[in-house]
Amino acid sequence: MPRPPSVTVQDFLALLAEGRPVPASALLKELGVSRPVLGRLYREAGDQVLRIGRARGTAYAARASNDAGTSWPLWRMRADASIEELGTLYLLRGERFQFEPVGERPNLLAPVEEVPGHFPGLPWFLDDLRPQGFLGRSLAHRRGPSLGVPMDLNAWRLRDTLLAITRTGGTGFGDLLLGSEALEQALQELDSPSDLVSAEERAVRYPQWAEEVLAGEEVGSSPGGEQPKFTSTVINEDGRYATLVKFASSGQDKTVGRWADLLVCEALALSCLREAGLPAAKAELVRGGAFLCLEVRRFDRSPDCLGRLGFVSLQALYSAFVGGDGRDWSLSSDNLLSQRWIDSEAASRMKTLHWFGQFIGNNDMHGGNLAFHLTDSGPLQLAPVYDMLPMYLAPSRTGLLRPATPVALSAPTRTGQLEHIARAATIAKTFWEMVSTSEAIGSDEIRRVAEENLMVVARFAKRFSP
Repeated sequence: MPRPPSVTVQDFLALLAEGRPVPASALLKELGVSRPVLGRLYREAGDQVLRIGRARGTAYAARASNDAGTSWPLWRMRADASIEELGTLYLLRGERFQFEPVGERPNLLAPVEEVPGHFPGLPWFLDDLRPQGFLGRSLAHRRGPSLGVPMDLNAWRLRDTLLAITRTGGTGFGDLLLGSEALEQALQELDSPSDLVSAEERAVRYPQWAEEVLAGEEVGSSPGGEQPKFTSTVINEDGRYATLVKFASSGQDKTVGRWADLLVCEALALSCLREAGLPAAKAELVRGGAFLCLEVRRFDRSPDCLGRLGFVSLQALYSAFVGGDGRDWSLSSDNLLSQRWIDSEAASRMKTLHWFGQFIGNNDMHGGNLAFHLTDSGPLQLAPVYDMLPMYLAPSRTGLLRPATPVALSAPTRTGQLEHIARAATIAKTFWEMVSTSEAIGSDEIRRVAEENLMVVARFAKRFSP
């Protein structure tokens, strides 16, 4: 039967205006046409419409485009640096996206709304590629004109974020690369890292790079976070390894000195966690010139060949499938476990890390400071912890030096915490003891409060012993 002349492609597109996938059954009813006619409308619409799913589960969505493009291949760089094709990401109307995979990738297709692979904004597994923090602002300022995006990161919209991710790789976290330009840049960087330095040269080069970062220059990629940092690729007798490097001046100013002491504390905290069998990033202090640098090895890069491993922050995963920012790591672990995103071992480790953070006064434990290794299927494994330090001792944003007072602890608000309190307290007591005796700590005040905190934690653990 010929299509009624009153039904046009524009009628078809009008029903898809919001960008949400519309089931074929709903379109047949609204348009009053048969399936063959609907198929003909789809073909006439050309690349304006994307067909999703198969058979009775077929749906249609209106495609869109902007300066970054309309669709992009999604690639993965494996741990051995080989490249895997994952599928294609399509931009839809209403700033929505549809991911169409190559092969079985249930985690990447997990429905945020009703349709597998459909996302009401940038897919959660790409969210950590958004330029952000200190170096995100630097990228926007330095490369904004060439990318055609605002120099003010706060003014960026989805179009600007897509341009940055598809043309520069964004932050570069993890193993995903969106678009052929990002892939090409990653391959070039793999062969000739722009931030390559020998282990022997670090004490000279790191201070130089720190000065350049503070002056607004770009060094390496653009990792997130507010504290000044840069990347490095270190070559030693064992090969190459990738790092993030935080730094602080080691001068006599008390505020500056406090930041240097906190870098020492972070190195000690990560070391204590690793010794206790919990996943934590490897870190090394490097002194050079007027700076103390904390070199943290990247767990989303493999040694020597510099291949990549999956990465997704707790914040990106949690906001997509639970809601909220995942700031309470203990509660977040239960919610993710109930949805089978993680297993019981990962949930237990998250609870212990939550209490360890409380015991050392880390009041900056948001969802962006914990991550998982992103995989195509199955529960996600907890990635090594990072940014774990007593941030309650950090100077204020205005530079005010807070007094070093003992950490304030609150009773657990939920049951089932005593086992994790006991384990975390044991690790935290070791941490505070190491801080109190460390020659790398420049402040007697910090060593004194470390001794006080050792007693505070011990007293708390005794009260809540299993």
